Amino acid sequence: MVPLLFPHTTYKSYPETLVSKGMWAQLNKWLDSLSVHRVDVDVTGVDDVDGWVERLEGAGHLVTGSSGTSGKASFLNKSPADRDVSLEDFILCLTDLGLPPQQVWHVIPTGPETGVRSHLVMRDLLVRNYGRPDAIAIPPAKVSSGHYRYMARLAAMRRAMADGTARPDDLAAFEAESVQRQQRNEERLGYLAGQVLAHREDPMLFSAMFASLYRLVEILRQLGASPGDLTAENALTSGGGLKGMALPPDYRQQCFAMLHIAPERFLHYYSMQELNVRMPKCPEAGRYHVPTALHLFVLDKAGEALVPQSDGQAEGRAAFFDFTVDGRWGGTISGDKIIAEFGRCRCGRPGPTIVDEISRYSDLPDGDKITCAGTIDAYVRGFIED
Repeated sequence: MVPLLFPHTTYKSYPETLVSKGMWAQLNKWLDSLSVHRVDVDVTGVDDVDGWVERLEGAGHLVTGSSGTSGKASFLNKSPADRDVSLEDFILCLTDLGLPPQQVWHVIPTGPETGVRSHLVMRDLLVRNYGRPDAIAIPPAKVSSGHYRYMARLAAMRRAMADGTARPDDLAAFEAESVQRQQRNEERLGYLAGQVLAHREDPMLFSAMFASLYRLVEILRQLGASPGDLTAENALTSGGGLKGMALPPDYRQQCFAMLHIAPERFLHYYSMQELNVRMPKCPEAGRYHVPTALHLFVLDKAGEALVPQSDGQAEGRAAFFDFTVDGRWGGTISGDKIIAEFGRCRCGRPGPTIVDEISRYSDLPDGDKITCAGTIDAYVRGFIED
């Protein structure tokens, strides 16, 4: 199976000129080469990359993207079946934690308003299944976000700065837009902080990555709040890391104390855009359970072969085959370095678990180098040129 797994870079293997020059038909062709369901979509009149994503969405290609830290977006073609599986899995993970759907919560999504459809669908799922009738209103986005267009500009600006071709006026304009986005996010968090204090006795379900959640805690502190002011049995769901944000070593403890969240009401999971399902963190053992819908591979750094196990443990590059994927090939090689345990978890559940010490190869001195990535990139570029 290992030679058949796609490196995670495959989904950003398109030439960036396809986006910068608005070559949407060619971008369709690139996406089609990585899709199960043919991408034969009229892109007449599409103005930018966000319009391209919206046009595909209207044709049943639920493209999701992830910018990572480079600024260049990955684009993955997902089908309605993929989205349904992901939504169902999210509810099952919460239910398994002891939080079945009950419309008794104020749902508090603290992340910035990206306008990305997949984010909105997940937020609406929580509101629909857990939001109380008199729930705190979620502030709407003040402007159309143009998320992918912004990320494409970010990548272009970083390249221009690196090679010394960035013009001062372009840099100033981009920095001004970044400041505006940050201000809008601060306003959103300020509104939510005020509402949290106004409903401090009501149960709240926070949905957030820790960087934005910690900023919410900071704003609450600025408003005079302290641990113990929120009295309900609140809950939190979160996935992903800090995305390069520098936070205090005890940031989690600070968040839990201020927001009154006990570990047993915290759904922390490990997943990635390439997967439909999540690996929930075991409250007892502190490890991520790999569900039966996934097959875990632990590979060497180059992504070429399985690493040997020692006493039921293996350390290396995480790779997966997701049996639920419908819109693409289900095998992927990630950029994550993990330690996996094969056997029964301390909580009693069978199956592999992943230790909560996940790092990115891109953050290591030698960088993230997957041997087969260049071959895939060359194939895709040749496919487009043909």
